[in-house]
Amino acid sequence: MSRERARRLVANLFPWILFALAVALVFSRLPNARSILSLWRPWGEIGILALGMTAVLLTGGIDLSVGSIVTLSGMTLGLLNQRAGWPLVASAIAAVVTGTLAGAINGLLVTMGIVPLLATLATMALYAGLAMALSEGERIAGFPEEFGQFGQSTIAGIPSQLGLLCVACVVLGLLIHGTRFGRALFVIGDNRRGAEFAAVPVRKVEAGLYALNGFLAGLVAVWFTARRGAAVPDAGLGLELQTIACVVLGGTRVTGGSGSVGRTLLGLGVLANLEIGLRLWGNQSLGIPGTSMSFVLNANARLILVGVLLIFVATLNERLALNTRESNR
Repeated sequence: MSRERARRLVANLFPWILFALAVALVFSRLPNARSILSLWRPWGEIGILALGMTAVLLTGGIDLSVGSIVTLSGMTLGLLNQRAGWPLVASAIAAVVTGTLAGAINGLLVTMGIVPLLATLATMALYAGLAMALSEGERIAGFPEEFGQFGQSTIAGIPSQLGLLCVACVVLGLLIHGTRFGRALFVIGDNRRGAEFAAVPVRKVEAGLYALNGFLAGLVAVWFTARRGAAVPDAGLGLELQTIACVVLGGTRVTGGSGSVGRTLLGLGVLANLEIGLRLWGNQSLGIPGTSMSFVLNANARLILVGVLLIFVATLNERLALNTRESNR
């Protein structure tokens, strides 16, 4: 077997191996298998964001502002409902509109020629600052009881967030893999200049793409706020890292041109089960009263592990892409 073929095999199998290990880690400490659904509930929200990020990364772009958009959209919902007296449904719609507009601003900046990394880094700070200023740094609570129940609702025993994730998978799967718009994403990511020469409407595609990503973030903000029972000024902190990690761990290239919805779901499964499993094992007693493994498997240790995995997967994917280009010359 050639070295390149071996690397490709490792790249294809590695996420599945990680997934199997993560699932084994979870169920080795979970007394009731059905309770895993409640543990997966917040990951349904992250999964929806990851699907939108998949489309962005396919073009070679990135959106660092998704966490801030979730925060700003949630704060919009809280302010309009609790302080302006808007009905809950109208406030939720306004939150989704806010997310869409924030995403559209990202798209406008990118189409103006600003590098996506810099554009969304700037808006990440802008949207987070707006949320903090509008709320004066205070959480907004006091939502109706039915709103909190909505955040914890189930459909046939499945958390509503996971149901929404399934719908998003179908819609975005068809959009990315079955439409001209989706094909344009791959072409732009593979060769932007070539896409322009091929008459692909690059700017229109990018503008619509970032607006779509903002729409998904606004939608997630409604469930996110309902589940937590409050709009919190820093609620979306770190969501962008988890979102990008899911996409990259699944095998989507950060430089664009290669990836899929299925890969992102695999990456989501890896990260979600790894986080849940390590947290469960962190609560494992060491047999000495008052002690546990939390000092080893704490949040910082989990973050370091995710960082190492991201570096490995991203490096492997880029090496494979480079070798493929050289062999095609």
